[in-house]
Amino acid sequence: MGVPNASEDLSLEMEVHAFRRLYPHRFFERHLAESIRPDCRPLGKARQLSIFSCCIFLVQEFTMLTATKMKVMTLFLEAPDEGYLAIDFHMLRICSPIVRPGRHAEA
Repeated sequence: MGVPNASEDLSLEMEVHAFRRLYPHRFFERHLAESIRPDCRPLGKARQLSIFSCCIFLVQEFTMLTATKMKVMTLFLEAPDEGYLAIDFHMLRICSPIVRPGRHAEA
């Protein structure tokens, strides 16, 4: 047997994709029977989750650009289901001399 080439890999990938589209129940049942997900992760393992988004909006005559980035993480081993949300606000000094970048001081 020779080394598989790119055309064989492509045809195999197309067959898998066609099987998944034509027989979705059998495709997922086969993965569940082997206790793996279609992306080859075990059923009990989650992948890292992160969210990034940005938005531009107008408030009267001002245009603002926002960016949001979120990650899920465990802060303390004693309480894995607890955490907090940190909000940072950054504005250029040219916009307002009284606004300072970074987190607000804890009250």
